[in-house]
Amino acid sequence: MYLKNIIIICLYILPSNFSYGQNENKLKKDIRNALKEEGLTGAVWTIVDSNGISTDCAGFKNAETKENFKPSDKVHIGSIAKTILAVGVLRLATEGKINLDESVSKYLPDTKFINRWNATNPVTIRHLLDHTSGLSDAKLWHIFSTSSTPNTALSAFYQNDPKILTIHAKPGSIYSYSNMGYTILGMLIESVLNQIYEKYLDENILKPLGMYNSTFHFISQTGNKADKNLAMGHFDNSIPTAAQPIYLRPAGQITTTAYDMGLFLRFLMSDGKIGGIKFIDEKYLQNIGKQVSTEAFQNGVPYGYALGAYTRDRYGVIGISVIGNILGFAARVYWFPTQQKAFFISHNMDSETADYDIFNSILVKYLNIKDETSNLSSVKTDSFIREYSGYYIPVITIIEPFRLLDIIFSYTKVSVSDSGAELNPMQKKSQKLVYLGNNRFLSEGRTNISHSFYKNENGKLMITDGISTMEKVSGIKILLIALSLVLGLLGLAYLLFSSLYQSIKFKRTFLNQPIFYVSFAFLAILASMPFLFTQPFISMGDKTIGNTLLYIGTILLPLLTIVSIIKYIKFDKTKWVYKLDFLSLFFVLQFSTLLFLNDLIPFALWK
Repeated sequence: MYLKNIIIICLYILPSNFSYGQNENKLKKDIRNALKEEGLTGAVWTIVDSNGISTDCAGFKNAETKENFKPSDKVHIGSIAKTILAVGVLRLATEGKINLDESVSKYLPDTKFINRWNATNPVTIRHLLDHTSGLSDAKLWHIFSTSSTPNTALSAFYQNDPKILTIHAKPGSIYSYSNMGYTILGMLIESVLNQIYEKYLDENILKPLGMYNSTFHFISQTGNKADKNLAMGHFDNSIPTAAQPIYLRPAGQITTTAYDMGLFLRFLMSDGKIGGIKFIDEKYLQNIGKQVSTEAFQNGVPYGYALGAYTRDRYGVIGISVIGNILGFAARVYWFPTQQKAFFISHNMDSETADYDIFNSILVKYLNIKDETSNLSSVKTDSFIREYSGYYIPVITIIEPFRLLDIIFSYTKVSVSDSGAELNPMQKKSQKLVYLGNNRFLSEGRTNISHSFYKNENGKLMITDGISTMEKVSGIKILLIALSLVLGLLGLAYLLFSSLYQSIKFKRTFLNQPIFYVSFAFLAILASMPFLFTQPFISMGDKTIGNTLLYIGTILLPLLTIVSIIKYIKFDKTKWVYKLDFLSLFFVLQFSTLLFLNDLIPFALWK
């Protein structure tokens, strides 16, 4: 009788486990196929659901040595560090050591924001956590530089250039991603506790959560303290790259494992208690990803970034998510509190061409999250929406000082129709929006309002999806700037050719030619090229030979262009070659002026 019951129970359980095993095998197969299709080196991932925490991996830990990934291998996860750091800040708030809605200046009086709204809208801790402070993202040298060390003072990112702390939009009004903002949060932790932020987070956040194989301290694959368990990062074509310390390390420096990330995700979906004792106030965990203060929310977009993560409407489901990129790695976390399911995946290749979204789709499907069904109905577009047709650029430039490049290369053309609108970004796929009424739109594949067209307090026409906010600009302005660029480059190309031609033709008398002077600038710029193309990518923001020569060349270019123009005016103007020279010199001068007015001349990559 007992044997019969045991057999019945086994027959009942076995198909369930067998099916679950089949699903796991299919998941690994799907990820392996996707890695191959996207040309990626490898990946390690975590699944959190009612079965607990499970980890797996595929591909190579190191493409050069062909060492296979192991589920227990360590990885870097880039900006997902922000979410864990945010929990550290929420821990301080839970303990009453800080107030999220107080001004940052209360805790960091020596950190001076250039904030023209300060009297009414000072930058608060919450603004930094929510990426709504109005700070831009970063400078190139903040991330791509070998001059930073694991112990460089966090304040070093702005001390040599206080203008970096300029606030570009009223704090709290719009989302704008800022690595600098989270670096300031690291400084705040250090100021409040009088200890380095890495030690605080390791001891007071990671260890209590059981994340014993994780650390905010810098770890690399090479050097005296190399960690053999850390996977090698890679660029495209599987080129290995070792980790480097960065100036903005609180925003992206953490080493972890798939299992540790499973523990973290499980905690995010909990009541905030550890061992029955309140660790993080539950209201904070419940409000992660729920932005309710920005202009986007006030104008109907229900999703945004808050307290270290953002709510994302993709694949027919709504979840809370964060993406992370750092030298050689790309990662993603996704969690669904209602269903108590989550996943983490880290790729040890940061590719410019791979579609990482494929992996998110595979993992969401594996978790079997119930699809959300949109019950929103489209209506005919209101006539007043027509005025939103035109060209838009981001309100805040991500990497300073490349505002000019945003105008030329990051604009979006918006076309309004009777049924909705179409967004055509310069460098991305077009996006069709269905009109829902009241200035609100639904994008294809979304389940809720995805965009809002609105006027800000200054009457400017704006478009937002809660994460990206753009303002309307004149199409003529974009055209003129693009024309200036084209003419300037054509002028440079012609003058370079003419300099070579005249140096050969006139030989001994070349010193007397008007073009002789500007050719010195060309010489410096051309001399920089071999160094720039051969220097390591990570040293882009350093004072290298190539960067210095380029800096000198961009100083000389407008100055010597003016000298050549003056010399030309005094020179014999009857020969056609000199007429083209003069026109080209004028083209270069106008373009140099545009670059100077936009802080791109002199061009110093280390500033």
